[in-house]
Amino acid sequence: MSRLRATDDPNALAYPQTLGWLLRSQNTDGSFGTALPIPKDKLISTLSALVALADLPQPLQDGAAHRARATALRFIYEGTGNWQTGPDLAGFELVLPALLDEARARELPLPYERFMGISAQRDAKIGHIPPRLIYNVATPLLHSLEYLGNRIDLEAARAQLCPNGSFANSPSATAYFLLRTRDEQANEYIAMLLRNRGDGSLPTVAPFEVFEIAWVLYNLSRSGQRPAEAQPLLRYLAQALTDDGVGVSREGLRPDADDTALTLTVLHQYGYPISAGPLRPFEGVSFFFTFPLERDASVTANAHVLEVLQVAPPFPRQHLIEQKVIKYLRDARVDGDHWVDKWHGSPFYATAHAVFALTASAPELCRPAYTWFKNSQLEDGSWGWFGNGTPEETAYAIQALMTAPAETLAAMTEQLRRAAAYLNETEAEPVIPMWVGKTLYGPSQVIRSAVLSAQILLARSEYARSAD
Repeated sequence: MSRLRATDDPNALAYPQTLGWLLRSQNTDGSFGTALPIPKDKLISTLSALVALADLPQPLQDGAAHRARATALRFIYEGTGNWQTGPDLAGFELVLPALLDEARARELPLPYERFMGISAQRDAKIGHIPPRLIYNVATPLLHSLEYLGNRIDLEAARAQLCPNGSFANSPSATAYFLLRTRDEQANEYIAMLLRNRGDGSLPTVAPFEVFEIAWVLYNLSRSGQRPAEAQPLLRYLAQALTDDGVGVSREGLRPDADDTALTLTVLHQYGYPISAGPLRPFEGVSFFFTFPLERDASVTANAHVLEVLQVAPPFPRQHLIEQKVIKYLRDARVDGDHWVDKWHGSPFYATAHAVFALTASAPELCRPAYTWFKNSQLEDGSWGWFGNGTPEETAYAIQALMTAPAETLAAMTEQLRRAAAYLNETEAEPVIPMWVGKTLYGPSQVIRSAVLSAQILLARSEYARSAD
């Protein structure tokens, strides 16, 4: 966003507050993005920042910007040798080649040979897709529109702008478009997000109100909380849901299996009549796709689909489809005891949501997961995949463990007490982004609802009460 220029002065930033936020957010190792050891996020975020810093008007090139650029370049050389490891990002194999092309055009001194294989991955992803499909169909590619680089057809792309002024609810894709042409609707979308945030930052995706409502109500429901005040939100979900499903928002991104399944589950929990019909477009041979054109399936999307299949009114092939999803989840296990997922960096999220779905129909698959959770707890009572524990990951562990048999929980009394103490002490800590989009993000209301759900479950559990 700090690459956009004022309409009346090419040497002035359109949104100067974005540069201040960018400089403040640089990590001590010179990278941008996450402070967690997730290499792809660090790489994408640091390259994006480098291109933005290289594009600054000349009067802004010195001082803090120069120092930030120098340390970021050093990080790219010294800190990206492991860039192919760890969780993927959405559109990574599309966005990284485009960023490398932009860096070359600016003659930035980078180790380009290190990233040579990524262009082949891009070609494998989009090689079978007709080049002009992105201008004619609302595909998930619109969310990563910046992958087109200088090949964009601006007028054809303009036809794909959402009513809210964005490309598929992506601020970065919308800013990419605005770098090349003026559009008042797109400009107002960016300006509105900046006004709402207030600190010069922008979200990875916005709006995402369907996702936020569904996940918050789902988390609360896991602890038996179904507040009457939620009724307007439930009506909103019911109205947003179509025969073809629903996406993260009522407009913008196309429907996906994950949001569709969780919306159906939440509506069912509150007594709304549902059917599995809106999930039909996502059924594949061996699993359910989150989006069309998807290369890899999502564990949690399939887990959420399974939850719907277990409560939907009977329909032909229902049992066969359930068994297909159960087989996919069984085969997707890592080391036979936990799961990882493409939409969250921590396996505690994936494993918890797999357990939620499997307790009713395949409880034997949950037993190794309970042991994995039990053995993964840290000394301070927390759970955390990246070294230190976090309230979010601890919440998922507790939510999952509270579905375990009584004898399992009875053997964990002290562990559960330590978990309760940890959550009570850390509930106000800042959210650490671990959800996977084009970069990592942290949907704060969703995360806080998971923590609240875990706290309620612990407070009600006879196994977590204090000895006194």
